[in-house]
Amino acid sequence: MSAVKAGDAFAVYGLLRKGASGFAQFGLERAFRPLGPCRIPGLIYDLGGYPGLVGGEGAVIGELFEVADPSVIARLDAFEDYYPQAPDRSRYLRRQITLLTPARKAWVYLWNLPVTGFARVESGDWLEWVASKA
Repeated sequence: MSAVKAGDAFAVYGLLRKGASGFAQFGLERAFRPLGPCRIPGLIYDLGGYPGLVGGEGAVIGELFEVADPSVIARLDAFEDYYPQAPDRSRYLRRQITLLTPARKAWVYLWNLPVTGFARVESGDWLEWVASKA
């Protein structure tokens, strides 16, 4: 698996979005430069207070960033329970995929476990979903 480099695009859809808890926790306002909204192919599920993105026919609302400080990635991988040397033990996998909009490649965390029994976030927008449940 290749490493995330400065200048790479990184798409987030849940707790790492601006205004969500992980964004501030990891200092992403310094580590990432905002590029604007994006749409990520797939479906998201509410896994009990955090979302998981899986493949499928759908669009997930996200935010696109340019990586300014790649040293933050190891901390994000740990937060997401992604172990590059042990994908079978990982809850999420970090992969480079092609976004729906803008049409470009970006790193994203994909859920690596079954979603059976979890609610699908029909709108594809995690922050809207959380606000509607508050």
